[in-house]
Amino acid sequence: MTNRSKEKVKLAIIGCGAITQERYLPAVELIPHLDITHVVDLDQERARQIASLFQIPNYAHDYRQVLSQVDAVVVATPPSSHAPISIHCLEQGLPVLCEKPLAPSVEQAQAMIAASQQTHTILAVGMIRRTSSSSQLLRRLVQTGILGDIQRFDVEEGHEFNWPLRTGHIFQDKKAGGVLADTGTHILDLVLWTFGSQRAQLFSYKDDSWGGVEMNAILELAIEWRGKQTPGKIELGFTRKLRNTLRIHGDKGYLEASVLGSPQVLFYPNHENDKPIIMTPHNTKPRDMVERFALQLLDFSDAILNNSNNYASADQAIPVIDMVEQCHHSRKRMVQPWEMKHLESFFGSKSNE
Repeated sequence: MTNRSKEKVKLAIIGCGAITQERYLPAVELIPHLDITHVVDLDQERARQIASLFQIPNYAHDYRQVLSQVDAVVVATPPSSHAPISIHCLEQGLPVLCEKPLAPSVEQAQAMIAASQQTHTILAVGMIRRTSSSSQLLRRLVQTGILGDIQRFDVEEGHEFNWPLRTGHIFQDKKAGGVLADTGTHILDLVLWTFGSQRAQLFSYKDDSWGGVEMNAILELAIEWRGKQTPGKIELGFTRKLRNTLRIHGDKGYLEASVLGSPQVLFYPNHENDKPIIMTPHNTKPRDMVERFALQLLDFSDAILNNSNNYASADQAIPVIDMVEQCHHSRKRMVQPWEMKHLESFFGSKSNE
């Protein structure tokens, strides 16, 4: 492909929810060679309002109306529609950046990848956690062997859910809703990417679903790392605050980095005092979320213009989706602390009768 770096990529964003308004549209303004020419939403009035707010010249309620007028698309709709929309766009020869999770099932994700391969068209997935300064530094440090023999990892991410949703899909879709498909896809991808691995094995999965979507979950799994299985634990929450860090333990100490984008990585060496060594990326300023989305869009547009491969490719999402499916198939009930107290009270009263 010839270098077209001086050209502008005409982009349509399909889906005008919070991720588009709060992240993608402000991010595009930071990239001079990207031009948002269309926004699309089934709610045409919503699309009109967003177009007016961000001074976008065109809006529509049907994405098929705009495909002949743009060079690429961002698919930011609920996950259940990712596959059909993306496949249609790919069949028209349009590069696609699809929000995570790429699809609710491996089968659908593989169909998307097949469409991309058949048309030789880019299919990227929005794995934004990779773009934080601390995540990139942590990955480099792990690869250097600073920890020696890596023994285990553990991750916690939890907070009271407060994202300004426009639809209720995250609390209604049993396959692509809940904390596992939302936060969990980010964390699973981040762990695999940090280790440079595409292989994971699930040992156990528990959540607090009572037939609907889960708000809290715990995974025990192993990541393949340099020919061996490295065990780990992932704890996720939508209703409680957790530690919000990724720790990787080796025989020389452990590394700890924020999963929410702090600019530094802490190294706790063995046989030292309790104070960590604070590491920060060289000549890199902290990135806020809009800047991180801009970096993701920059990689996507660079792939279109210059045939680079710095984006998160769709095939890298398959192990994550496969793990989510395995969790759903093998889930066991997580007993919450308040439930345990109730059971202890109940059985205690019975034993005293």
